[in-house]
Amino acid sequence: MSQIRFLNIMLVMLGSLLLGGCGWSLLMSAEERAAAAFQSGTDAYESGEFSQAIGFFRQVPPESALYNQAVQMTLKIPFQKGLQAFEMQDYDRAVREFRKIDKTSPDYEKAQRFLKFAILAQQQERFQDLEGEERIKALGIMSEMAVEIRDPEVLSGTLELVSAELSQSSSASESEELMNMMGNMISVTEDPLVRKNALDQILGDFKKLHRNRDLRPQMFRLIAQIKVGMP
Repeated sequence: MSQIRFLNIMLVMLGSLLLGGCGWSLLMSAEERAAAAFQSGTDAYESGEFSQAIGFFRQVPPESALYNQAVQMTLKIPFQKGLQAFEMQDYDRAVREFRKIDKTSPDYEKAQRFLKFAILAQQQERFQDLEGEERIKALGIMSEMAVEIRDPEVLSGTLELVSAELSQSSSASESEELMNMMGNMISVTEDPLVRKNALDQILGDFKKLHRNRDLRPQMFRLIAQIKVGMP
């Protein structure tokens, strides 16, 4: 093979490498490759392509100056995936993603609050199709989340659901459990409107509850609890 032909072949091969991504990578330093991977991960993260973002961030080696930033971005991804599912009203997936979030994540506290809202919404979706003990169990979970969230609108809406179930209940033990839920929710709010609505709801069932001698003491305690702090 002539020297000229050999040089031509080498130039073609070098040109192919330079035009391809792998060619540029070969010409980069380790830190430049890390920076490229980090930037690609950031772009994927901002586009909502979280699985791709994780792949890119994992290409940043521990010895890189960008490694800690890559770790922090990776820790943020479960929260973003949960938030994405929450906004799409895919509450089952949102709950799974929020529960994956490590305590070392910078978004841990926010994720815990969103997790409570996601569990609440998840149970609200299921509630209408449930019956019997499963229905009461769902209400119990919703009331627990309302107590933890402590938002007046959430408390008021959940109290309304519990009260509606109490109106239809024919079981003394079930009625007792439902009044316990109402008492727990009332105990965490001083909002006068929430308390007034709860009082109206329980008074609407007064005759029915009063007929059951075993439920009277709890009913009167609940009414007294609701009235405390009301104008």
